[in-house]
Amino acid sequence: MNDELEKEYWIFSDESIQDGPLFSNFFGGAIVPASSHSEIENRLRIRKAEIGFLKELKWQRVSPMWLDGYKVFVTAFFDEVRAGNVKVRIMFCDNKHKNPQPTRDEKRDAYFKLYYQFIKHAFGLAHVPFQENGTRLRLFFDQFPDTRLQAEFFKSFIARLPSNPQLKSTKLKISPDHITEIDSKEHVLLQAIDLITGAMAFRLNDKHRAKPAGARIRGKRTIAKESLYRHILHEARTLKPSLNPKISTACEPFPEGRWSMPYRHWSFKANSHDEAGKK
Repeated sequence: MNDELEKEYWIFSDESIQDGPLFSNFFGGAIVPASSHSEIENRLRIRKAEIGFLKELKWQRVSPMWLDGYKVFVTAFFDEVRAGNVKVRIMFCDNKHKNPQPTRDEKRDAYFKLYYQFIKHAFGLAHVPFQENGTRLRLFFDQFPDTRLQAEFFKSFIARLPSNPQLKSTKLKISPDHITEIDSKEHVLLQAIDLITGAMAFRLNDKHRAKPAGARIRGKRTIAKESLYRHILHEARTLKPSLNPKISTACEPFPEGRWSMPYRHWSFKANSHDEAGKK
């Protein structure tokens, strides 16, 4: 990824468990140069077809029968990250830092408020390489919950990000019609993010220990999912050997690494950068 020459980037973003027993509000995203997107997507589509996947890749569909194929696809995706073609960001909340008694309004609004913080900060947009004529940004979200009014408000706040004091000097450009909800079935990058985000939500909430009611041992799908999680963690650690999935990844170099690092986790706290409710 030649950041000095790129004039436009695309972010593909998805979410997973919003209310887990230990960790909640999982968001994941991939940022790619617009000029390379088609090539990246095509390579991943070809790899997916070679493995024999005809349907959408989803964490919830992981099974023993398809485990090896999922691992092959995950490696192909991380090959793109290792090559510098894709950057990955994962955000989540440790329940120890959450309000234990949120109001009904707070529960309703938390999803989009946290999503806003994820987009604003997780990708290090404040450190995007400067372009004299500005840098364009397009955002593609997996389809939001059926809360149209809130979704439209959320999009309007995203569109105003370039005027935020922390980002204004970057000359970032976001057109309102470049903030789009998409069908993940049509976008392999979004499917890859679903797998990584789902895996982290699964393991951080100790779901790998779950057993069917009345059973002495874990189910085969649970065992397969734990195996895929371990494979994803192994691939992520080729980029950051000391990665601890439960905490924020150290920013190297600081602070530019928020943009330049290929893979990062962010354990969100309300006093990190902004309070969760601020715009």
